[in-house]
Amino acid sequence: MEDSRVFSVKKEMPQSLKAVVVIPNVHMSTNHSRGSLPKRYSKEEAVFNLSRSSLLSALLFSGNYEMLRIASKDKFHQDFRMKNLPELFEVQRIALENGALMSTLSGSGSSFFSMVYADDAERLKRILEASFGFFRVEIFDFDNDGLICQKS
Repeated sequence: MEDSRVFSVKKEMPQSLKAVVVIPNVHMSTNHSRGSLPKRYSKEEAVFNLSRSSLLSALLFSGNYEMLRIASKDKFHQDFRMKNLPELFEVQRIALENGALMSTLSGSGSSFFSMVYADDAERLKRILEASFGFFRVEIFDFDNDGLICQKS
């Protein structure tokens, strides 16, 4: 945003990518989750995250998904929030070992998002369900339209 104006660039996500989402049976409070975050970050941590977010954008726009695992690493919030539900570290490890291009906490948690090629989605879902039967695992398409408001 600048001068109360929003600037953005849209990228359509291809049908060749799917989201595999692990939805734990435990709710993670956003306020509680925020409370686990540090009050300050180092310059190195800020540079780490800024460089990763820039790389992530470039990879998504270019269609070069092979480095998403590197680009999705985080030093600001993910590990701190995942400690509130330690099973998520194992969810991430298993997803990355079984075809996920990237695997990351969804927002403040507790859901965990993995991006995969469509051909790998069902297999990853089955593996995650076998390891975390007490969590729900779903496959979703990416929504390229977002919220659509109709004028009345």
